[in-house]
Amino acid sequence: MWIEELRLRDFRNYGEITLRPHRGMNLFFGQNGSGKTNLLEAAHYCALGKSHRTNADREVVRRGCPMGACSVRVAHADGSRSEVTLRLAPEEHNKKQVWIDRKRAARLADLMGHLGCVIFSPEDLSLVREGPAVRRRLMDMFISQLSPRYFIALQRYSQALESRNALLRDARREGALRGELMTPYEELMSQAAGIILPERARIMEQLSALAAEKYAAIAGREGEDFSLRYLPCMAVESFSPEKMAEKLAQRREEEVFRGSTGFGPHREDLEFTLRGREMKPFASQGQVRTAALAVRLAQLALFTRQRGESPVLLLDDVMSELDKTRRARLLEEISGVQTFVTCTDESDLDDFTDKRTWQVSLDGEACGCVRQTRAGAPEEAVPEDPEPDFS
Repeated sequence: MWIEELRLRDFRNYGEITLRPHRGMNLFFGQNGSGKTNLLEAAHYCALGKSHRTNADREVVRRGCPMGACSVRVAHADGSRSEVTLRLAPEEHNKKQVWIDRKRAARLADLMGHLGCVIFSPEDLSLVREGPAVRRRLMDMFISQLSPRYFIALQRYSQALESRNALLRDARREGALRGELMTPYEELMSQAAGIILPERARIMEQLSALAAEKYAAIAGREGEDFSLRYLPCMAVESFSPEKMAEKLAQRREEEVFRGSTGFGPHREDLEFTLRGREMKPFASQGQVRTAALAVRLAQLALFTRQRGESPVLLLDDVMSELDKTRRARLLEEISGVQTFVTCTDESDLDDFTDKRTWQVSLDGEACGCVRQTRAGAPEEAVPEDPEPDFS
C-alpha cells in the first residue's frame, strides 16, 4: 500500500497543506523544530488513530484552533483505494472522529487496516533500556494493525481496568471493599485477556524469528543470537478467563492499599535477549541500535507476509543514528516500500538516487511550510478527489 495524498489542517504547526508523496522514497529535510516529524505523526494518526509521541490529542491541534484534522488517500496492491480522515476537537463531546471514505465510522476500530505503518525513531533506542510500558506499546500498536479483534479487546480491557482501579481507590478511601461491584469488571478483563494473550504470543513468536534473521544480517557476526521473549502474566497454554478472574478476586485485599491492579496484560513485558541473556544490563549502544532496527524490519516483513502488501515506513530522524553498514542494510530492506524519511541534511540520503525531496521550514508566523525540491521518477497519474470536508 502507499499514500497518494496527505492533507493536514490546523495540525501541530501546520495551517493547511496537501502533499502528494512519491510511491517510493520521500525525504523531508529542514532545521530542527520546523515540523518534519509532524508530517509523519499525521500519517501515524491515520493508521492507528493515535500519535507515536503523545497520548494527548489536544497537543496535536494547532495552538488557538478548536479543531485539527489529517487525511490520507491510500492505494492498495489489489487496485482499490480508501480515504481516511481524523478530526480532533478536544473541547467537543466527540473529541475524536474517524471518517472512512467520507462516511462517519461508528468506532475507532473501523480505522484498522486501511493504512498500515511501521515507524522507526530515535525513541526506539529506549525499547531495550526503558521499562515494560514502551515494549507493551510496541506489541499493541503493531498487533492492532494485523488484528482488529485484538484492538477491540485492548479497548475493552482498558475500560474495565480503569473501572476496577476506581473501585480499589474508593475502597482505600472508604475503608470498605465491595467485591460484588468488582466481579463484573474482573470478568470483562478476563474475557478480553483471552484474546490479548494468545494474539501476543502468536505474533511475537513470528516476529522474534524474523527479528533474529534481520539482526544476524545487520550485525554480520556469528554467536550474537538475538530473540524476543514474550513474558505473559499467565501461561498462555493453560489460560482460561475463569482462572484469571479467580486470581484477580484473590488479589483484591492487597491491591486496595496500592489503589491499582498489579496483575494482567497491562503488566506484561517483552524481553530483548542476546546470546540467551537479557540485553538491558550489558548491551552496547551499537547492539541496542541493531536490535531496534531488526525489530522494525521484522515488523515490515511480517506485516507484508500477513497482509499481502507492505505498510508505509516512517523513518524519523534515524539516518544520522545509523552507521554505514546499518544504513546500507536498511536501504536494501526497504526497496519497493513507500518510505517517509526526516533529516536535517538532505545529503543524508545521497546514496538513494530515486526519491522525492521536500524542504520543510517555518514562515514568519512559525507556521510550517513544505516545498518540493525534487520530483523523483515519474509515476502513473492518480485521480483527483475533492477536498475532504473537515468541518
